[in-house]
Amino acid sequence: MAAENTANRGKPSGIGKRLVMALPLALGWTIYTAQPTPGNLLLGYIFGIAAVSATSFHGDSFRLKNPLRQLYNLLIYTLYMAREVLLAGIDVARIILSPSLPIKPGLSRVATQDSTQSELISAISAHGITITPGELVVDFDESPAGVIMIVHSLNIEEAAQALAADQQTRLRRILGILGYD
Repeated sequence: MAAENTANRGKPSGIGKRLVMALPLALGWTIYTAQPTPGNLLLGYIFGIAAVSATSFHGDSFRLKNPLRQLYNLLIYTLYMAREVLLAGIDVARIILSPSLPIKPGLSRVATQDSTQSELISAISAHGITITPGELVVDFDESPAGVIMIVHSLNIEEAAQALAADQQTRLRRILGILGYD
């Protein structure tokens, strides 16, 4: 019993992880509602705790190693994704408003490049691609070599090479957020 307590010392409990994991959700809620008040942040935090608890995600893939570095990675990832969504949105608007621009829709296969083959990392990677206008993860293909995302793009010629490079950037930040770096 004493050895077990010593081994768990310094590791956040399941409740502690839920409380920490609810913080980014609370910040997201506050930004999304555009009401940066303490009461709204508290409400978002309560919703965040409820969401983490309801999904039965107890942080098994989340390691609270260096909270400041993880928060930094979350901020950088959020800014990176905001930039990607904005630029892709402009490209899609250009395509829609100018019918002379050709589109060549198609499917490509993009490796998650995650050596842990974590479902959480695959899901976050897929989310990062799907929120980008003009791209959508439609399926996963699991193989011994790793998880492959099947991605539909409006312009397959431009997207195929960019998706792999973008996934490297996404993966580096996701691993940093989850405490794997």
